[in-house]
Amino acid sequence: MRKKVLAVVLAVLVFSLIAASAASLGGINTSEVGADATFVGSCDTDGVDAVFGDPTVDASGRYVVASVTISDIDANCLGQRLSVDVTDAGLVSLGSGNVDPITSDTEVVTFATPADAELIARIAVAING
Repeated sequence: MRKKVLAVVLAVLVFSLIAASAASLGGINTSEVGADATFVGSCDTDGVDAVFGDPTVDASGRYVVASVTISDIDANCLGQRLSVDVTDAGLVSLGSGNVDPITSDTEVVTFATPADAELIARIAVAING
């Protein structure tokens, strides 16, 4: 199950990076869609906000972050699963966690293992039913 969630999170992250690249190029126009094309809907079309919890010092003296608050979750997402993964610049996972099910527009996701705050470069948020 963790591999499936990680795959979804990474797919969202890759899609976000591609979308950001396309946006910086002025977008991509096409007149055709392949026969295999399909639409994947989203319960939250205007995005969410993420605020990391206050860092603490662990036993080795590193600053670590143990949670992130995800807010502005659309009501259409209630009852679904929220997954968060934070990575370093090389996309190596530093910490992850989930809330299942989503019960409000703001959820606190606690990482299974606190993430090294200095190394966090990216965050991926996935909501799936």
